[in-house]
Amino acid sequence: MAYMQAGVHRAGGRLSVADIAAQPGGIEALRCRVHELRSRGVHFAANAIEQEMAALDLAPRG
Repeated sequence: MAYMQAGVHRAGGRLSVADIAAQPGGIEALRCRVHELRSRGVHFAANAIEQEMAALDLAPRG
């Protein structure tokens, strides 16, 4: 993903949803990751990302 190439990182190598969303194209990258996780059946992780996005008011409006 673009945020890794841009040199954005935290101690321990973990990024928060807010860190990713702050990067150019980050919100779209998060949405793609949620889709990828769901397609693999990893719903708990997809749900966690979506919950953090909603808390940050980044969830798509419908």
